[in-house]
Amino acid sequence: MPRKQRIQFPGAVYHIISRGNYRKELFLSQNTGKAFERMIFEAVERCGSKLHAYVLMSNHYHLAIETPAPNLADGMKWLQSTFATRFNRLRKERGHVFQGRYKSILIGEDRPLLGLIDYIHLNPVRAGICTLEELRDYELSSYPKYFKRTPMTGLCRDDFLSILGQPSSLAGMRRYKEHLELSEAKDPRERDKLMKRYCRGWFIGSKEAKTALAKDLTEQHPQVVWEGSDLQELNQAQWEQLVVGELKRQRKNEKSVTDEAKGACWKIKIARALRKQTTANNRWIAERLCMGHPSRVSNLISNKE
Repeated sequence: MPRKQRIQFPGAVYHIISRGNYRKELFLSQNTGKAFERMIFEAVERCGSKLHAYVLMSNHYHLAIETPAPNLADGMKWLQSTFATRFNRLRKERGHVFQGRYKSILIGEDRPLLGLIDYIHLNPVRAGICTLEELRDYELSSYPKYFKRTPMTGLCRDDFLSILGQPSSLAGMRRYKEHLELSEAKDPRERDKLMKRYCRGWFIGSKEAKTALAKDLTEQHPQVVWEGSDLQELNQAQWEQLVVGELKRQRKNEKSVTDEAKGACWKIKIARALRKQTTANNRWIAERLCMGHPSRVSNLISNKE
């Protein structure tokens, strides 16, 4: 079975997550971690990418990376395969170094991007490896590098500092540190919410941005089966696009959805369109259009007009 294609387009921003294959300490050794860190920058240079943030933990890593050219797959293939070859040669081992395929989640602009960068930088703090005050001493991260007067080539602090209204300077980074102090969630339940928000799904951003992107992707690449553990979410964004269009065409709104009869004729028309033009199931249609039990949707659709 062929591998699913990655979602790639010019200017895409991703949250990349990858874990070691049955190894608890893939990057714990400074030599191993530093070697992989150097390779990240080499991959960024090769592909002309922008690296917004990164952190290496003991057995996994996170990247916030932007691709001016649609070449994420090529860059990641080089990074992981080259590191695996060198790692196995050094350890005199064979086999896979990383656990399956890396996860790539698309990120919206502005606040979603800033939230992701915060999440990545705070990983060592939330894992109990260091305190926020000690975070600048955690070397395997972009955070301490950003406190240099001139960051390393490939690193981009301009964008997330500009979201905060701060200059790309040491003064701006001091304000960013204060921002992290305010945003650090100490409640374990809040931390779980952050992990679910930034590490799951296929896109992080507003509902409107997600729907618009899904529409663009399906129009430009109608035959592609997209990569991601939450393909259902991409499908739902496509279904939502159709619902929004039909509501507008029939001069209805969200209040109409909740207030009007479950079996309203216009709801049945939208339900039929969803079943004919998409893979939407009766449960989703029933919930989205407030049509009652899914079996009712099936009966209404099958009845003649």
